[in-house]
Amino acid sequence: MARRRTERGDFSPLRVYSDPFQHAAIAAAVVAPLTRGTSRRVVVTAVAASVVIDLDHVIAARSARPRATTGLDQRPRSHSLLVAAIAGAAVAVRAGPAHGWATFAALGSHLLHDAGDTAAATPILWPFRPARQIGRRRQVAGTLLLTTGSIAAGYAAARARARAAACADCAL
Repeated sequence: MARRRTERGDFSPLRVYSDPFQHAAIAAAVVAPLTRGTSRRVVVTAVAASVVIDLDHVIAARSARPRATTGLDQRPRSHSLLVAAIAGAAVAVRAGPAHGWATFAALGSHLLHDAGDTAAATPILWPFRPARQIGRRRQVAGTLLLTTGSIAAGYAAARARARAAACADCAL
């Protein structure tokens, strides 16, 4: 049986202060295969997206104090796949499809990590489903699925680069 929060103020300094590093490391690992066919800067995009999203906790708690941001009964609605898809699409339009995928995959891995723990419920499928936790098995499966997407995208980008280079040689 999953451990439930016994009071609103549950606070583990190690967990709280290591959380951004965990999100960054997971996002970097998920997006790393994409660098096969694209710039390594996509990893920077992923790490930034995976950490910046937690600013919504400060807004929801109306405080930057860790006890306030970690004491929320539910994570903010911006912790949803809908927001991750919109952010990924916006970044893709601005910086290209590789950075768009990196943003989506990083935010997705962040949401999965949050939904896999026993802390506040995560509205991962908002507005279609209520906030809940999914457990570590589903978190790992979802993270592997995102990593597989990065592998496929990196492979496709590498093939497209090779074809473009071959076409450039033909034109000469």
